[in-house]
Amino acid sequence: MANQIKDLVESTISSVNGMFSADNIIGETVTAPDGTMIIPISKVSFGVGGGGAETKEKDAAGNNLFGGGVAAGASIRPEGFLVITKNGSVRFVTTEAQQNSVEKLIDYAPDIVDRVSGIFKKDKNE
Repeated sequence: MANQIKDLVESTISSVNGMFSADNIIGETVTAPDGTMIIPISKVSFGVGGGGAETKEKDAAGNNLFGGGVAAGASIRPEGFLVITKNGSVRFVTTEAQQNSVEKLIDYAPDIVDRVSGIFKKDKNE
């Protein structure tokens, strides 16, 4: 029985695996006329579940009868866009109405580093 369930699960995972690639997560880059690059970013998730059982009843060859099944589900959800400007600044623009705190921190990190560096440079000069 274990081998039959294993075969079912492996077959299902193999089928699902063929549906996903890095292109599903990081989309094709689009370059705007001003040189800005826009890269779509998605979240991919999937799950697989299955089970089976042997009965005490026998088939014509004397093997225990087996019943089993496997199910899989998948989801691809757009998360946002990575925007890279011509001058090299990078920003993540989320598809959600509001960003969470971590996303805001990531967006503001380059500006914060520049400001803190400026303060230290100013202190050294004084």
